[in-house]
Amino acid sequence: MAIFLVGITIVIWHRPNADGPKAYYGAGKGYHLILVQLESFQKFLLNQSVEGKPLTPVLNTLKSESLYFPYLFQQIGRGNTSDAEFTANTSIYPVGAVPMSSKYGNRKLPSLARLLHKQGYIADTFHVNKVSFWDRNQMYPALGFDAFYDQPYFRKEKFNRFGASDEELYRVGFNKLNELAKQDQKFYAQFVTVSSHSPYTLPEDRKRLKLNGPLHGKTLGDYLTAVHYADYALGTFISKLKQTGLWDNCVFVVYGDHFGLNKKKYNPQKISDALNIPYDKHISTFNVPLLIHLPGQHRGRTIDQTGGQIDILPTIANIMGLDLMEEGFTAFGQDLVNAGHNVVGMRYYLPTGSFFNDEVLFVPGKKGFEDGKATLIRTHRRVQDITPYKPDYDLIMDRLKRSDNYVEHLPLR
Repeated sequence: MAIFLVGITIVIWHRPNADGPKAYYGAGKGYHLILVQLESFQKFLLNQSVEGKPLTPVLNTLKSESLYFPYLFQQIGRGNTSDAEFTANTSIYPVGAVPMSSKYGNRKLPSLARLLHKQGYIADTFHVNKVSFWDRNQMYPALGFDAFYDQPYFRKEKFNRFGASDEELYRVGFNKLNELAKQDQKFYAQFVTVSSHSPYTLPEDRKRLKLNGPLHGKTLGDYLTAVHYADYALGTFISKLKQTGLWDNCVFVVYGDHFGLNKKKYNPQKISDALNIPYDKHISTFNVPLLIHLPGQHRGRTIDQTGGQIDILPTIANIMGLDLMEEGFTAFGQDLVNAGHNVVGMRYYLPTGSFFNDEVLFVPGKKGFEDGKATLIRTHRRVQDITPYKPDYDLIMDRLKRSDNYVEHLPLR
């Protein structure tokens, strides 16, 4: 059992074998940490083929030799990509209607960077767009990053409306990290990609997936083409890390920030028919991948525990040998490799009080829980009796309030 203070209240998390050793605790202690947030990346993309061509061959290989979490869900609010960064780095829920980078960029946020600072790490973040976009020039100092590398640091190439390509992002980032490694400086590096951002219009000479069938010229086809390129670019980064030996000396984390196919614009049945996969308008849309590769790991393991972006920090902290209780760190998520039961909330893109647990996605109705609907995560079938899920609904409503109260009372910096 772990206890975290939230204002003047106490949040209690339970985990199995609380008095025994935690799985993977310290597996990455003392190693570099690299976090890659993939733009508009949904879980269904992995192990998918289009016209006989693998869509994400790099991620497929990475999945086969990493910890893989197939039931992770986005929890962003209006801040979209920046909210995903915020939540992954703090284990605090986005408030929903206001981007966290805008509302709380003036705070000193407890974060992954600050935890690692105590262990002698430098924390840098890389994004090819202007750092003022989504007020990241405020959010990054709030999160404790030592340096941010934005548009001026990259070549002036026009890949999409944000500027440079993911290949350029990784080229610059790798060079910076390699310099730090040569100085025996431990680092935490965050990469925020953009090449798979809507409207998914890549330069013709950069397209590596050539579609000739029904998806050619369609927006879904453009999305898959952009995703395929983003996967390729990630592969160029991993190759450089392996060539220099950094790969064996880092914990490498990849996760999706949010959906690429907006449920308001894309018909789930058409997606299902085009790709021959089951596709639920909520579950499949909000399901993003999480992969964590450990130093020296060659055999993958799938961890079916349901989770959200709120759980990324506690999971990484465990792997990096950071005990959040000892650190006095307030986390609203939990370590997914040691969790016994999990409930993660969502709002903004679903009604407040919506949650994912180990079995279902629950979405409240106009009356709240009473007329809500529950859908099984794994089969997409509707659950008729929602009564068993009332405790989780009450829990998540309370947890959202506690998270909002906590972040509201954090000190100004």
